[in-house]
Parts: sequence; C-alpha cells; structure tokens
Amino acid sequence: MNTRIFISTILLFVVASLDSFALPLENGPFQVGFRSYMIHDSSRTYFNGKDSIPRPLLVHFWYPAPEKCKGQALTFRHYIDLIAERDDFSKSPAEINKDTYYYIKGYSDYAKQNFGLDTSIGVQQILDSPVSAKSGMPLPTTEPRFPLIIYAPSNGKVSVQNHSLCEYLASHGFMILSVASAGPTSRNRENMPKSTIAQVMDMEYILNYVEDSLNIQYTGLGLFGFSSGGNAITVFQMRNKQVDVVLSMDGSQEYSYYMQLYKMKEYDLEKATVPYLSIVNNFNDYSIYPFYTSNTGTEKFIFRMNCLNHYGFISYWHFFESCLPGSELSKISISYESMNGLILAFFSKYLNDEPSLFDNRHYAEGDNEYIIEMEIDFSNITTLCNTLLDNNMDLATKQVQAHKDEFIAGRNQLNLLARMVINKDQSIWLYQESLKYEPDSWQTYYDMAITYKNHGDITLAKDAVMKAQEMNPENDEIKNLLNKITKEL
Repeated sequence: MNTRIFISTILLFVVASLDSFALPLENGPFQVGFRSYMIHDSSRTYFNGKDSIPRPLLVHFWYPAPEKCKGQALTFRHYIDLIAERDDFSKSPAEINKDTYYYIKGYSDYAKQNFGLDTSIGVQQILDSPVSAKSGMPLPTTEPRFPLIIYAPSNGKVSVQNHSLCEYLASHGFMILSVASAGPTSRNRENMPKSTIAQVMDMEYILNYVEDSLNIQYTGLGLFGFSSGGNAITVFQMRNKQVDVVLSMDGSQEYSYYMQLYKMKEYDLEKATVPYLSIVNNFNDYSIYPFYTSNTGTEKFIFRMNCLNHYGFISYWHFFESCLPGSELSKISISYESMNGLILAFFSKYLNDEPSLFDNRHYAEGDNEYIIEMEIDFSNITTLCNTLLDNNMDLATKQVQAHKDEFIAGRNQLNLLARMVINKDQSIWLYQESLKYEPDSWQTYYDMAITYKNHGDITLAKDAVMKAQEMNPENDEIKNLLNKITKEL
C-alpha cells in the first residue's frame, strides 16, 4: 500500500470517528523518535551570560518511527534538562538539576494558583513522568518520506513548551523541527524586529542542518508558531518559497506586534498566499486580527478557543494533569486536546492531501463548547490600520468618514484599533475621531486615559478618566483607574 494512502487511512479512522475536536485524541500509528542537537552557527556571535561565543542552537527533532523499532523510553526530565543547557552547553549536572527543578516548580506553582491544578502533584513526579517519545529510534532518512513542520516557540522559550503537540503530530506521520527562541546577540529579545529576524535565521539554519547533515528529505514543508513565534513564521514564509502551509497559535502578528511587523522590509503581503490557519484566544474585542484580514490568500481560516487565554496554548498544563492517573481533565486540558485535533486535521489536508479531516469539521458559533470557527469582517478597519502605518493621515481621515457608521456600530472598531496602535499620536487621533461620532462614550475616554497613562502623560490621563467618570460615575473600572493615575501625579 502506498505510504501516503496508509497514513491517510489511519488518520481518517482515528479522527473521523470523533464527534468533535473536544474528545480525547490518541496517538497515531507511528512510534515517536526524539533527538536533540547542540550546534553552533559560527557566522554569528552570541553572549551567553559568561562569554561571547558562536551562536548556540538547541535543536529539537521529533519524528515518526516504525512500530517494531525499539528505543529507550524518555521522561519529562529529559526535555527539561535540555532547557538548562540551551545557550550554555558546558553546564555541570548539578547546575542542570538545579535549573530543572526550579523551572518546573515555577510552572507547577503557576498552574496551581491560576488553573487550580491538583496540589498533590510534586516537581519530582512531573519530571519522572513518561513522555511519548523515545531516544535511539532510527532517523527517517529512507522511505517512507514524511512532511516536515518547523515550530517557532514563543519569546525566549524552547519547543518543549508544546512537546505534547509535537509528539502527537509525529505519531501521525509528521516530522517536527524546532530551535530555542533567542534575540540577535543573546537571549534578550527586547527589539522585536531584530529578534524576529534572528529567529527566522535560526529556523533557516536548522532546516539546512537537517537537510545537509542529517540527510533528511521531506514531502512538504509547514510552519507553526506560538505567540511571538507567529512573527517568525510570517517572515520565514515570505522569505522561503518552499513553505506549503502556515499555522498560528495565538501569534503576535494578529495583535499589536503587527504594527512593527508591517514596517519590516521583509514583510511582503504579496507573498502571503499559502493556506493559513489562525487559532486565537478567548479574549473578546481584543484585536481586528490584522494579518489574517490583510492576508490575500484564498484559503485562510480563523478559530477561537473558547476556554483558553494566551497562556493556555502550551502543553504544560495538560501534561501536568496527565501526571495524575485517573484525574478528571480540566476545560483547559480538553481545549488543548481539541486544538491538537484541529491542527492535525489542518496539516493533514495541506501536507498529506487528506482534506476531509479538516473540511468536514468547521464549526459555526455556538456549536462547540471549546472551539469555534469565527466569521469576521475587519477589512475596512484593517485597511485604515495599514493606512495609518503608512503615515497617510489625509487618506485615513477620508476612510473614517467613508465607513464611520460601520466603525461605530456595535463594538467600536476605532477604539479597538486605537488600543492596538503603538504610536501614541495616532492612537489619540483615533479616539478623537471616535468621539466625533460618539461624544458621550465613557469607554472612549476611559481607553484614552489608559493610552495617556501608558505613555507617561499623567495629567492628560486624569482629564480623560474624569470625563469618563462624569458619564459613568458608578463604574468600578473607572474608579480603579482614577486611583492609579492619582497616585502617579
């Protein structure tokens, strides 16, 4: 049987038998191999906190392996130990153990405080828990060939933040390649444009590494990234013609970082034509989703995770709960599994030519507790956004006048865009335009006060919040903001 047909048949059996993405998902027909590589890019220098060295790259590689192959089972500690060595490959075992312990303690404490994780779970239990991957499995250098997907982690993080998803995809016949996220000359990533290019260059370097040094061949190339990794996959696709499909997990390119991304010389919307899926968090009235809206591709989709905020898009919480046998999964974990199912279906369609897994599972709003397909139309406000980014204020004024009814009706799109815009003057201009048509909007004055406060204009911030309070004197949000502003005067 043709390998692609075999994989598709298994996928169809596993996924099509589910009533929705929200049911527990099982691994696919392949065992999961895992290897890590500590390599250096000698063309770039890097400060690791001690010395200036050639740029260190901690590479993670998950891949499908035949069922009959034997390997050594891994625990979660194997992944977390690697994090300690991410930019210092000479750390001692004692240093690694210390870093590993406090890393997991920090995340498990966060999970207990914010997600109500069972407090009986301990750091050692988490570290000793098995993962799906095994070491010592043969690399897929011969037939069958598989698609390759590059994962871009979030700001300063490594790919084990989504190890469960990487393992899950590998078990279904995908190779997953990733490298830790770092800034241009150190782990510092304060400069977003330069850090994005550094992450893109890292991704390009490791792709060449697996092709040339590991002799890995692949049938198609996909990308997915979480948070600021969304900026990297956007630029990587624009620089590399061989990319077939792009998936964003609450990527920053759909939020305020779009404003900086748009002005990068590498940003070219004419090249953003491959199939694109954006999965976003459950915050309401949070974005106009500018990259999704600007994207001119004919195949683009956007889904909302109803139970996940931004920090729910990583695998730690789901894995921590799995370390307690028999425990009931929280909505966060069920949501994470449902997202995995959607991602598998999407990549299966565009990298394995199995469209039914994705096409038959679109959701209208309200059909699913955990995940829905959204229907949005932010085309005119996104056009205004891009006009402002081009600093064409005359045209922006005309666009507001032409679409004022749409911008003000229901949720105020001018206010929504103003909260996203980084440029203070343009943000205030948007609020002022909004007040021309809704002069009695306390929300506009409230949002304007926050903008002034964030930019250090405390007197103007107080004037704005006082106007908001005149219109809505009993509002607790306004009272709290006024108290904060008054303390800064």
